[in-house]
Amino acid sequence: MSSIAAFLAELAGSVPWGGAADWDFTGLQLGDGARPVQRVAVCHEVTEAVVAAIEADPPDLLLSYHPLLFAPTRQVVAGRSPDGRAYRLIRAGVALAVVHTAFDVAPGGAAEALAAALGLERVEGFAALPSADPDGAGGPGYVGRVGHLAEPLSLAEFARTVASALGDPPMRVSPGERMSVDRVAVIPGSGASFIAEAVAAGADVLVTGDVSHHRVVGALDRGMAVIDAGHAPTERPGIEALVDLVATRVETIDLVSLDPTPWR
Repeated sequence: MSSIAAFLAELAGSVPWGGAADWDFTGLQLGDGARPVQRVAVCHEVTEAVVAAIEADPPDLLLSYHPLLFAPTRQVVAGRSPDGRAYRLIRAGVALAVVHTAFDVAPGGAAEALAAALGLERVEGFAALPSADPDGAGGPGYVGRVGHLAEPLSLAEFARTVASALGDPPMRVSPGERMSVDRVAVIPGSGASFIAEAVAAGADVLVTGDVSHHRVVGALDRGMAVIDAGHAPTERPGIEALVDLVATRVETIDLVSLDPTPWR
């Protein structure tokens, strides 16, 4: 029986904690690292549904992709809110750890899982994060991946490939259908702030989520198309990879089916 701290240290080979963005929070967020761990639940985000499942069958540790407490917290009290969910986890005696951008940049992590799901070949990293500990992480981590399709497709054909790979989420595609796609950039989650880096990487199209009107106009001005496949759907291949990673080490409870997408 390992401790929570030892389990997280063992994950460092696959989740480079020091490679997380300097604005991010990763690692143990709630609980006592010295406590033993036998069962770990893995979730995409600590939603009300996830907390209810935890209360019904408490593991020793909940490993979440998204942070629960991201903004500075002044109180932890009952209620429907991030600090309210933190209160319920503490009351249930369940520790919480977060992987987020440490797993985005990881070999085999969220960015690479998205690239693999879309069938990209000759994949490279792009869009370096300002790491919290770049020396400890072995240099800058890349939050995105760029690679080639096995053969060029029209943008419409590639959009259908994306929809099929990601479970047919609501998508926005720009521009028109006649554009040919060969080199594809991907960033799981919210990657529109890296449009310039995707253009510099030679991408014909960027697949990510949470793209605003002005960001997509900027991409089109630079000659690059954008597919906004949604925040959670573009992260989902990485979360499934995280479940597989944890399951090789400890008894695992898969809560990924409790989809955090707020859009229906």
